[in-house]
Amino acid sequence: MASTLSALVLKGGSIYFNGSPTRVTKDKFAIIGSRYGTLVGFKMASIDTFNTFTTEDGTPCFRALTQKERNALQSLQSMIDPNISIEENFIKLLTKDFIRRQEFAISNITLEGLNANPLLCKALKLSTPEEFVKFYTYSAISRSIVTSMGFLVQDLMLYSNTNVFDGKNYPATYGTKWDVVIEKLNGTKSYIEVKSGPNDLDKTQILAYDKAINLVLQHGEEAYLGITYGKKEGQYVSTSILETYMADWREKTLIGAELWDYISDNPEYHNVLMNTIHETAESYLGDISLVQCIDNKISSLVDDFNRLYNRLDSFYNSLW
Repeated sequence: MASTLSALVLKGGSIYFNGSPTRVTKDKFAIIGSRYGTLVGFKMASIDTFNTFTTEDGTPCFRALTQKERNALQSLQSMIDPNISIEENFIKLLTKDFIRRQEFAISNITLEGLNANPLLCKALKLSTPEEFVKFYTYSAISRSIVTSMGFLVQDLMLYSNTNVFDGKNYPATYGTKWDVVIEKLNGTKSYIEVKSGPNDLDKTQILAYDKAINLVLQHGEEAYLGITYGKKEGQYVSTSILETYMADWREKTLIGAELWDYISDNPEYHNVLMNTIHETAESYLGDISLVQCIDNKISSLVDDFNRLYNRLDSFYNSLW
């Protein structure tokens, strides 16, 4: 899943495709991406040109593009900015897709889908429809955002460098399935187990990671425990556990900026990442934020509540 133009066209075409692309469609996107050496070359290409691609013996590379495939590629061409790197275009693409998915999740929240627990409502003393709807709406969308953010972070890492690969596509190495594998120019590999935050580790996990890292080091390659945000000087629960149970933990961990910079092989990548995500969100959302989208949905749900139930007790009774 390296950050190549072919991978960008495959990933971007799949994201912009209306529906779930088949294996055949994905193969078309990958072939098209492999035929271009520059972003500007792909961006300026005619869609009809793609249908003329042949193998060395003159055989068409694939059947003519469907209208849905053409639309997906045209949308990707419009999004691509040839003035920035492939990695930055990946950040734009993935961030837009993340925001779009959250907007969709927010718009599809319903009163029935909130799965309200009347006992919890009473325990929290949710005494007005506004309080009830606000609590459960934020709870519902928070679950969606946390799940989606995990996938976003994973993809941002895997498309940050041409030498980065998804560990699940590799066989177990020295007895461990790693999250990220970096293939180095000297033929060696670097293995990274990634945790989402600095408070997501316990003693058992750290002991297991330490054992796995030491085994890789004994074979002359590199291995790390990576944490996607934070810093080694931070006062986190996991930091104190690392100090206690992982010898030389500072040399065996990559935390926050150093993780992103190491994987991308760019000492400024964490800044590029933050700036590009911010600029993409600003461009996509305009004058509103996702929090405002949620608040607007809450107002709509309160109106629905008042129309259907009017009083909380009436609603709670409907749940039994």
